[in-house]
Amino acid sequence: MFDTDRKSDRDSRGAFSIPDRITAPIMAELLSRALHEGVLKNSGETIVFYDLSRLEASLNMLNGAFPPTALHAAAVKANPTVEILKRIRAAGHGCEVASWGELHLAQEAGFAPDRIVFDSPAKTIQEIEYALRMGVGINANTLEELKRIGSLFASADSRSRVGIRINPEIGRGLIETTSVAARHSKFGVSLSECRESLTRVLSECDWLTGVHVHIGSQGMSREQLLDGIGAVYDFFVEARLTANVHVFNIGGGLPAQYRDSDKAIQFEEYARALQRRCPDLFTPGALLITEFGRSLHASCGWVASKVEYVAESHGEAPTIFTHVGADMFVRKAYRPDDWHHDISVCDSTGKLRKGAHKTFRVAGPLCFAGDYLDRNATLPEDTSEGDYVLIHDAGAYTFSMWSIYNSRQFPAIIGYEDNGRNFSCLRARQPVEEIVRFWSCP
Repeated sequence: MFDTDRKSDRDSRGAFSIPDRITAPIMAELLSRALHEGVLKNSGETIVFYDLSRLEASLNMLNGAFPPTALHAAAVKANPTVEILKRIRAAGHGCEVASWGELHLAQEAGFAPDRIVFDSPAKTIQEIEYALRMGVGINANTLEELKRIGSLFASADSRSRVGIRINPEIGRGLIETTSVAARHSKFGVSLSECRESLTRVLSECDWLTGVHVHIGSQGMSREQLLDGIGAVYDFFVEARLTANVHVFNIGGGLPAQYRDSDKAIQFEEYARALQRRCPDLFTPGALLITEFGRSLHASCGWVASKVEYVAESHGEAPTIFTHVGADMFVRKAYRPDDWHHDISVCDSTGKLRKGAHKTFRVAGPLCFAGDYLDRNATLPEDTSEGDYVLIHDAGAYTFSMWSIYNSRQFPAIIGYEDNGRNFSCLRARQPVEEIVRFWSCP
């Protein structure tokens, strides 16, 4: 098992490195240990596990890849768990928020205002006023929003960093719904159509000190990311001749590895390529900001869910009914051709099943026909009631997208460190009473 007890590992070149993914045998060993030690008592049928040591190693890798002055603002939308956000803050990182609720989660986790970046495309006047008074960084999504921020900036006596999001329109990646820098995207100001307007506002507004670009999340190649950032960088260099602009936010977008065949892009590799394309971002005169989320969290988390039934179906593969589905794995259920999670099976004690395999359908508990984790899963043929399905690489954009359809309880999140020698509760299973309160008028 990978020794996450250390702050970081280094490869032969001296670069930070960790194994790309948590393997099924490691998950099984951790599940077995948690069951044996009673860690999962009262945790319900579905449990999220999260490797805190792995997160720490990833944060160290990110720190080592970029200049020490860079602000790494982890995307709260990827994983909003407050106890995990506290770990990110303790590692010296900031956070990126995209809603009023996420802003308050960041504050609850203890982030200083100048370590928070507020990126919502639909900020209200009240939200902008609050952020400006607090000194939270803000990126305007449109020129219209920028005008609103300008009308409020002076009266707020603000020290906030303000940027404008620019769309380089480099096209779509492999996944249309996570490609946010295509032509006519709802995100950012078009560089091709509004270049003169962007130059003018940067020159006229001395409180506007930054630019922001984000290309996409998953499905974008390294070349697409660099092309998009590079286009905005060229404009940034030009704008600095006449404007007080020195902050460059490159967004996130590095893909996670959901299959062994997927190509992972390491932080150091990406930073080296970025420095070659955009050298001024790595000099003392510029503040570089990143907004990674999926690449930090995805491989740190996995889910164990109990098998309730294994039902035969005439003319179809047998169906495994488990206790998680489209409520947590929203994208996998609704866009199965775009998203993938490997699935493994353990018996009721946590022992990994390794026998002969056959095809199953893996169904969730929700009352609609699309609630499947996989309709063509090759799993051990002796999979039985009481077993656990293990869903891999589930640390990002899974439980953060939780659906309250059918009013099911949000599962417990169990953190672990030191290869599972230390377990901790990051979030208890949601009480039924909380669901009742949600649907009630106070």
